[in-house]
Amino acid sequence: NNEKGSKIGDTHMTTAIENYINSSCERNVYDCYTDGSCNNLSPNKEGGAAYLILLNGKEVVRRSKALIHTTNNRAEMLAIISAVKRCPIGADIIVHTDSKYAIFSFGQRKRISDSVKNSDLIHLYRQEAAQKKVTFEWVKGHNDDKYNEIVDSMANGEYNKMKESLKV
Repeated sequence: NNEKGSKIGDTHMTTAIENYINSSCERNVYDCYTDGSCNNLSPNKEGGAAYLILLNGKEVVRRSKALIHTTNNRAEMLAIISAVKRCPIGADIIVHTDSKYAIFSFGQRKRISDSVKNSDLIHLYRQEAAQKKVTFEWVKGHNDDKYNEIVDSMANGEYNKMKESLKV
């Protein structure tokens, strides 16, 4: 009897421990694909920013916005900030971007002075990411990554809209 009861107890305990471990491992992961575009040669510096968010592999949102008087780096950074802001507090976020500049700028932990290029966006990013776990994954642009291609197309579409709206 003791042996039988012990095995049942052990099996029940093992199942309870496995359930606890599995539940604590099942995290909601937000994959944020971002891109920015800009015509740095134009006097109006038209551009676009875009992001697409997957929650546990399923698309939940995609957004894009036309920009004016911007740079390619600022458009990239704005897309990342917007995507991170859209995710809830406590979220595990993987930002997929082809911008090494944005990864480097947002990845620094040192104090940023206002004289640093795009310091306003770095401060804004830090504010939005403060209560979230954000990691970055660099993706090579124009390399058949499905979601990177989608946000690239969205950002370029916004650039084209802005360019057309400025024609007289």
